[in-house]
Amino acid sequence: MTAVAVETDSAVRVPHEAGAFQRLFEPSEVTLEDTILGAWEALTAHGRTECPVCHGELVATGCETCGSHLS
Repeated sequence: MTAVAVETDSAVRVPHEAGAFQRLFEPSEVTLEDTILGAWEALTAHGRTECPVCHGELVATGCETCGSHLS
């Protein structure tokens, strides 16, 4: 048995709106990217935010509870 790599396109052509593309799978919840970007934006705007890992307090030097940090 051999494995074969197949390249696929995750976009599906929809026959309306002048050939607009629509993604096959749209995330139904907040993505990890959204969570990290939100924490980053809040941290730069306010100097502190909720840690996306443990929900402790995240400041510019890192999380005061778990020690994680954004870089």
